[in-house]
Amino acid sequence: MNIEIKDTITLDGTNKYVVASKVSCEEKNYYYLLNINNLKDILICYEDNSELVELNNNELIARLLPLFYKETLNILKEFNNKEN
Repeated sequence: MNIEIKDTITLDGTNKYVVASKVSCEEKNYYYLLNINNLKDILICYEDNSELVELNNNELIARLLPLFYKETLNILKEFNNKEN
């Protein structure tokens, strides 16, 4: 499965999410997904056998959030450097 930041993913056949951030941790890829129509609808998912599975482990989510934040900052810095 090759999912990248800014990709749009349809889940449950109706809900469209954009990949806002992606990090690797403990040999898994994790994704921070935002519902395109409802930005309050956020999912943290991981890949398992070519499927996205919603993460429900609050301790792991708490560890991943700073990683998502850092990755997003790096992307914004790269974008700003390209603009200059």
